[in-house]
Amino acid sequence: IYTSRDKNGTLVFSDKPMQGSRVLSVRQVEVTKGSCVSIDKRGDDDNRLLRAINDCYGPVEVRTTRAEAVNVSTNRPASFTILVPERSSKDLIQIERVNPRRGYKYSFTHSMIFGDPRAQHQPPTPYLLPVPPGQSFPVSQGFHGRATHTHPQSEYAVDIPMPEGTRLYAVRSGVIMDIANDFFTGGKGEKFEERANFIRILHADGTMALYAHLKVESIQYPTGTRVSRGQFIAESGNTGYSSGPHLHFAIQKNFGGELRSIPFEFEDRGGSGFTPEMGMMVAR
Repeated sequence: IYTSRDKNGTLVFSDKPMQGSRVLSVRQVEVTKGSCVSIDKRGDDDNRLLRAINDCYGPVEVRTTRAEAVNVSTNRPASFTILVPERSSKDLIQIERVNPRRGYKYSFTHSMIFGDPRAQHQPPTPYLLPVPPGQSFPVSQGFHGRATHTHPQSEYAVDIPMPEGTRLYAVRSGVIMDIANDFFTGGKGEKFEERANFIRILHADGTMALYAHLKVESIQYPTGTRVSRGQFIAESGNTGYSSGPHLHFAIQKNFGGELRSIPFEFEDRGGSGFTPEMGMMVAR
């Protein structure tokens, strides 16, 4: 937020510098990343229906676990999973009060995983390098990277250092399933772990490409947009848990209640596939 004073001496607050005014201060506003999946409650106290609403542009697996149940009956087991297709909703659980003369209480926890567990990784060709044509970059972390690639979601991820603002391109055609575009800070503290800008693109085989640590407000398209292989989609940045400007890239799949990264190959200049390894230079 820019605080400026115009030629008449009036204070002006705007999201960009005002032409012809004197900027007094600049303040960056923190944002939060909302979920595209929500749980809706319908009915009354004696007969309640919980329903999962998926506003994502791709399927989501929702796991529901009963934490507490007193004087109620349900039509589901204590823990169960339901796959909710993109842009749709599904009934989760029906909860009925057993004895209307007695008090009751219940609680459930819900978690969600992107993707369909039936997906099979079948890329038609090795993945296009997401970097600009004619430029080369080093790989600072490859598969099984000991620095930060120790979680299943990043075990087969690749880190490619590059200047902030480097143009990034889709490695494969797909639909933009989810994005974060408004974070502006980065660092190595815990507070940065959930503050990375990213694009998640769903492919035809059900796998998903993740491009992370992107520059603030650099994503070119909204969710639901279909992009082609080689299409400019965003700029690299240094947001989230990051020690310097770089692209964190991974191919991920839902393994039935757990999102994991999977091995993949990039395409070299001759059209052959190769596995990115720490220390190598990659070029398109």
